[in-house]
Amino acid sequence: MIVIPIPGEVDARRGILCPMSGTIDIAAVELFVRVAELRSFRAAGDALGVPRSTVSRRVAELESALGTRLFHRTTRQVELTSAGKTYLRACGPAIGTIVEAGRALATSEDTAGRLRVTAPVTLAETLFGEVVAEYLARHPQMQVELVLTDRHVDLVEEKFDLAFRAGTLKDTSVVARELWRGQLRCFASREYLRDRGTPLTPRDLGRHECILFTPHATRGRWTFRSRGRAVEIPVRGRLVVNSIPLVIEAAARGLGIARLPGALVIEGPAANRLVEVLDAYAPPARPLYAVHASGGRVSPAARAFLEIAKTHLERLGGVTAATRDS
Repeated sequence: MIVIPIPGEVDARRGILCPMSGTIDIAAVELFVRVAELRSFRAAGDALGVPRSTVSRRVAELESALGTRLFHRTTRQVELTSAGKTYLRACGPAIGTIVEAGRALATSEDTAGRLRVTAPVTLAETLFGEVVAEYLARHPQMQVELVLTDRHVDLVEEKFDLAFRAGTLKDTSVVARELWRGQLRCFASREYLRDRGTPLTPRDLGRHECILFTPHATRGRWTFRSRGRAVEIPVRGRLVVNSIPLVIEAAARGLGIARLPGALVIEGPAANRLVEVLDAYAPPARPLYAVHASGGRVSPAARAFLEIAKTHLERLGGVTAATRDS
C-alpha cells in the first residue's frame, strides 16, 4: 500500500487549507476517482475487482483523513459534494498518471532487458530450445541468459530471475510453481527384446544391459512401484550417458534398456523405434517446478517465459498442476 502524508487540503467553500488526520492511501484515492466517474460504489467495485463494502469503507476512510465529505449518498444515487468536485479535479489526472506509469513499467519489463534462467541439463536438451526460440521471437527487446546445470544454485547469490527444478523441493527459501508432472518409464528396441528377452518384473533387470543416465548413474539403482510401495532395484550397464537424447538414440540402436521421461519418448521421433517394458511398475510422476526467490516477485518478463514453457510442457502430455508455495 502506498500512502502519502499531506499536511492539508483546500476547503472548497473558504479557499483555505484545512487540517487533515493520518495519511492518504493512493488505492483509496483511485477508488474515489472511479466512484466519481461511475457514480456508483458497486460499479466502481466491479470495475476494480473489489467488493462494494470495501469501496465504501475505503472512501469513508479517505473522507475521514481529509476531514470533509466527498459524496452525497442516497439509496438511489451518489453525487459529489463541492469538496469532492474540487478534490476530483486536483487528484484525477494524478491518479491517471500513476496508473499509466505502472502499466508502462510492466510493459518495459516484459519487452526489454535481460532474463537470467537456470535449468537442469536434461530439461534444456529436450524442451528449452523451442521455449527460448519462441520467447525471443515474441519479445525482440529481451535477452535470455540460460545456464544449464544440475547443481542446486542460489537464486539470490547468483542473481537468477527464475529456476526450474525437478523432484522433491527441500529449499524453503524459494517460492515454487508446479508446472508439470512427468513419469519415468523403461524402453528398449524391438531388436534388443528379441535377442535378450522382455523383463517381466523389475528384478529381471539384473540379467539385462541397462543404459544409465548421470548424475544418477553412480547409485546404480532404479525406483519402481510394486504393490503400492516404492522399491529400488540395482541395475548395471556398460554405457553411462549424461544426455537424454543420446540415451534415447542408444536405446533405439539396441544397446540396452533405458529409463526415460515417458512423454519425451511417446511424443518424440523415436516413438516407433522403442517399446515400453515394465509399464505396470512405473513409479509415481515427478513434479517439475519453476521457482524464484522468496520475498521477490515474478517479473512480467519471467512470467511470459513461464507461460511459454508451460504451453510446451502441456504438449508433451503428463499432468499440469496449480501454483503452490514451498
